[in-house]
Amino acid sequence: MLNFTSEEKKAILFLLVVAFCGIALNNLAKLNCRVKKLFSPEVCLAKIELNKISLEELLKTRCLPEKTSRHIIEYRLEHGDFTSLEGLKKVKGISEKRYEKLKELFFVE
Repeated sequence: MLNFTSEEKKAILFLLVVAFCGIALNNLAKLNCRVKKLFSPEVCLAKIELNKISLEELLKTRCLPEKTSRHIIEYRLEHGDFTSLEGLKKVKGISEKRYEKLKELFFVE
């Protein structure tokens, strides 16, 4: 039926293995966001000024859940502008671990 040489059979087998690995990695990346970061790391070009960002802009960054983003804006409205990043620790929903990540994304003037 299809008469392939041994070289052609090896090439077809190689392409099938590469395609299978690509499909497997794609599915794995969809299941596990840590693996996805290995293949498509997010690039942060600049820090965000915490006292000037609006709720809409904060939600677009996708660095915080919507509920925590709302808590940040509410805290800022109730207590005024943040004087330092340490003020984030007082916001409901921000633990010490999350604060350590957020201080890399935000700054306060």
